[in-house]
Amino acid sequence: MKRFDPLSNLSALRCPPPSQFPVEWRALLRPLPFRYPLEEEQYIQISSGRRVLLRPVRPGDTSAYQAMFQLVDRDDVRFRFFSYLKQLPSNELLRFQKIDYDLNINFIALGTTQSHDREMLGVVGATVIPEESTAEFGLLIRSDQKGQGLGRMLMEKLISACGMRGIGTIRAEVMTRNLPMLSLMRKMDFQFFYQADGAYVEIRLRLRKITSTGTGESP
Repeated sequence: MKRFDPLSNLSALRCPPPSQFPVEWRALLRPLPFRYPLEEEQYIQISSGRRVLLRPVRPGDTSAYQAMFQLVDRDDVRFRFFSYLKQLPSNELLRFQKIDYDLNINFIALGTTQSHDREMLGVVGATVIPEESTAEFGLLIRSDQKGQGLGRMLMEKLISACGMRGIGTIRAEVMTRNLPMLSLMRKMDFQFFYQADGAYVEIRLRLRKITSTGTGESP
């Protein structure tokens, strides 16, 4: 008597792959150079009551970033990139195209429109300098989304991720005229180091090393 093999017809039970993928799915099918840190995705609620997804950058996010950039006021662009730009600089786009979850820590904030489309509301990114155990960061919030606590939530997300990676200090240069940014950094206990010309401030925050259990220890 032939022995019954329950796995012999398993392939017949599998669902066939869809013949066409939605556009946003195609980006997710591309191989990533590193494992996507799914555990770092988080839903938050900003002061307006809107539900927002914070997550690491993924392939395919470049177009959403470019669309968000077009909704950023001229002065906010200058505060972030130190120049009046009409489009994102190539080195900024490169961080979204050549993803390295160890050396470039990038989080975006995504909201949902009334037509159920995703739109980018803000982005924070840091480039790790391993030999110095530091990371240089930048923060950009869509101008019509400012004042709702989104910048602080993105910064807290970045600080936590850097602490988990054992980074000792995060730092950035901020224009002295960028008062909202300086106010936020002061509330988050950053140290201020004013430059000789008075046009810029270097801000630094020493981080606690965060263990995998979520507890912290002094660096």
